[in-house]
This record gives sequence, structure tokens and C-alpha cells, in this order.
Amino acid sequence: MKETDDRRSATDGWTILRAGADDSGGLGIPTKLSGIDAPDGPIRLALGAKGEPRLLMPLGKREKPSLVTGAPALDVRVSEYSDRGRATRFLDLSCLAQELETVFGEVAEQILLRVQGGMPCVEAARSTIEEFRSLLIRSPEAVVSRGKIAGLVGELLVLKRLLDRSPEAWRSWNGPASDRHDFSKEANALEVKVTTKKGKTEITVNGLEQLSEPAGGHLYLQHFELEAAATGMLSVSSLGRAVLASASQPGKIRELLAAIGCNDVDDEDWNAAAFRLERESLYEVREGFPRVVPSLFAGGSAPAGVSGLTYVTDLAVAAHFLLPPENTGAIEELFLP
Repeated sequence: MKETDDRRSATDGWTILRAGADDSGGLGIPTKLSGIDAPDGPIRLALGAKGEPRLLMPLGKREKPSLVTGAPALDVRVSEYSDRGRATRFLDLSCLAQELETVFGEVAEQILLRVQGGMPCVEAARSTIEEFRSLLIRSPEAVVSRGKIAGLVGELLVLKRLLDRSPEAWRSWNGPASDRHDFSKEANALEVKVTTKKGKTEITVNGLEQLSEPAGGHLYLQHFELEAAATGMLSVSSLGRAVLASASQPGKIRELLAAIGCNDVDDEDWNAAAFRLERESLYEVREGFPRVVPSLFAGGSAPAGVSGLTYVTDLAVAAHFLLPPENTGAIEELFLP
């Protein structure tokens, strides 16, 4: 099993397929190589008749696809295609609900990672689907994306560290209230970004102001790489309980959490995923940092008619702005009472 150099996410692969790409290599239907090879051939991404995302996993003779059970939003079947003149059976997974494509993308990524680690296709699919089953059968309105959960976990992790030093430190947290920055005190601000794939350095930035430092002050960026793990110690429940127990006014914490729809830190929707911390980095955001800010435009503001800007920054090119770990304590001090 191998991972190719041009490995893309499953979601990216389906997007490319919808644009008309096809590297089926004679399979008979348009497909996109996932970048992961199973013992019986490459795993492929495909689309259904209505454009629904599919994952095709080649099956060995001894594998029993009947062990994999679908869900209302997930179709599981065995499909057979001719691959270079040889009939090949595939475990064929399809997402039947457009609003759950993000969840299905996460399911596909986990399956690919498990196959890459040596797990047979059927077992990788069975075990992953069981872990995600509660999301796949839940009504779309109830679904909280893994990315949203991870983002809150990242902010709660920073908040817990601050509250460990002062029970009044909750006053500097304003992320869920849709403020300009996640944490701020006087002229200093801290933005928290989380990625849920080990080694991923690309972060999504919302708006021109998010990476713009306060007037006369400093802006810092805390980046966490979190890995989803069934036994992970970091969850909304564990961190939420910790900050509520440490804060001088836990009622204020509950109000801030409610602002993003988390009315109970033990809510199963917000605890559909738990994580372990793989890596963390702290940056000082200043002139030269890879970002889009008002000062880059003539007159210090975006062109007329341009709003709602969202872009991606690769922290791999921001190494010059990385702060040494021993500076973390001093930066945290800036956000204490």
C-alpha cells in the first residue's frame, strides 16, 4: 500500500471529477484515483448518476462485504467493473444526502487512512462507519461538523490554559461571540486555528480583519494539529467541564458557548468526535506574514463591492514568524487579568 505524491483529499477528488476529470484507466466509468492502494488495487473516487460522491474499494476473494452495514444516508453495495480486462469487485459506498457530504468526506478519509495503515478494505469501512454511524443517521439539522467541533476544542484548550493561571481569564475569550479575534485584552489579540489532519499547515481565514493586528498592539496565531481518536482526551465535554469548574463566573462561559449553539458541553452532537494533540505552533502575525489585510489595498480598504472574503494561508511559508515554545508563557500572560 502506498500514498502517491499528489494525494488530495476525497472532497477535492470529487470536486475534480465534477469538473470533468477522469483517470479511470479503462474502468468503464469516470473515476479519480484516491492516492491509496489496497492489496487488490487502487481505491478510487467516483460519482453516482445524480452526482453523489462514491468510494470504490477493490475486494479480495476472501473479503466479506456483507459485514459492512449502511445507513439512511449511506448506500453500501458491491459493484463489478472491468479493470484492464479483468473483472474486479468493489465495495461501493455512496452518500445519499447532499447535506451530509462533509461527513461522508470525513468517513472516506478515515477509511483511506486505515487502509494505508494496513487494514483490509472491508474492515476499514466497517469500523469507520460504526464510529460515524450516529452522524450518518442523525437528521441534517442536528449535525455538527467535525471541523466546528475541532475549532471549539482548540479555543477551549487555550481557555483552559489561561484559567489554570487565573479564574478571571475567561474575560479575554470572545471567539464564539463572533468578535474580530478569539481572544483579546487591551491592545493584544490571539487567533486560534485548528487543522484535523496531521502535518496539514493550511488554515482558512475569514475576512480581512481576522489576521490584522489591533491598532498599536500585537496579534498572535495559535495553531493546533488535532488527530481524531476514539480515545482522545480532548473533547468539548472534557475541556468544557474543566473551564466551567475553573472560571470565576461559569454562567458567562455558558452564555458564550450558547452563542454558537452549544447549550450543553455534554451534548452528543458536540461530542461526536474527540481528539489528541499532535502538534502546536505559535506565531506572531506582523508585516510580511502570509495574509490578506486592508493595508494591502489602496486606501486601506477592499475594493468597492468586495466583501465576505475567505482565503487559505499556508503556515509552511510562515516559519520566520514562528515563536519558540519557551515564549508561550509570556504570550499567555498578555491575556490574563
